[in-house]
Amino acid sequence: MGVVFEAGYTLPGGDEPLTHARIAHSGNWLSGGTVTASSTATDFFADGPTNSLTYEKWKGTAAATWEYDHGGASECDYCVIGAHTMGTDGATFTVQYWDGATWQNVSPATSPADNMPIMVIFAPETRQRWRLNITAGTPEIGVIKFGKALQMQRALYGGHAPLDLSRQTILRSTYSESGEFLGRTKQRTYFETSFQWDNLTAAWVRTNWRPLQVAIACDPFFIAWRPGDFSEVGLVQTEQTPIPSNQGQRDLMSVSLSVRGYGYD
Repeated sequence: MGVVFEAGYTLPGGDEPLTHARIAHSGNWLSGGTVTASSTATDFFADGPTNSLTYEKWKGTAAATWEYDHGGASECDYCVIGAHTMGTDGATFTVQYWDGATWQNVSPATSPADNMPIMVIFAPETRQRWRLNITAGTPEIGVIKFGKALQMQRALYGGHAPLDLSRQTILRSTYSESGEFLGRTKQRTYFETSFQWDNLTAAWVRTNWRPLQVAIACDPFFIAWRPGDFSEVGLVQTEQTPIPSNQGQRDLMSVSLSVRGYGYD
């Protein structure tokens, strides 16, 4: 599934092209508000999707809504959803905001074919209340965030290994003394890749990069590397702070970012 666009989406003036990555991190997503779910299954948590611990999930008991009230209006242009089972559960969802009288859709009704993390991209809206409306299925969902995405100043393409094609699987195989295959256990699956951006202006880096560094040191983040062309979205984390360096040309910098992504089938 990955990227979902608002119906009739048009790139807002001043935005970077959709060949440039969008990044949703804890420095630009909404936090500190209140959560209300229309129902929550036993052993699940309505507020689970508000933290970064993907094992604390929300699940409704039937078609259900999950609402985030920020307490005051704030501008958003994305909703990200991760650590979910909407694909395997056959779920259908829409993302909505409250306009003071009714709920308005910022995504079409969508039925994911898999459990890939999702980034819904829409025209900026300044609203207080947002919600995920599940109209079919009872999926488990570990992360739901709304906010204003970081738009990378440059595109990347050549040399990049797409995250969805960079699956890493740790296996444990068992053999008999004579070499017979007795079975195999899959211990874990994850995704691993790196990003390299060059020719970033020093002014852009100094404005945008430090908030990202601070955010991703503590929390996972979402990245859609080329949302207009490819649908891959990752819920990822990094083990090393990405440090920009001067390229040698005047006022241009480069930076690389290595990530490990949340595994899904």
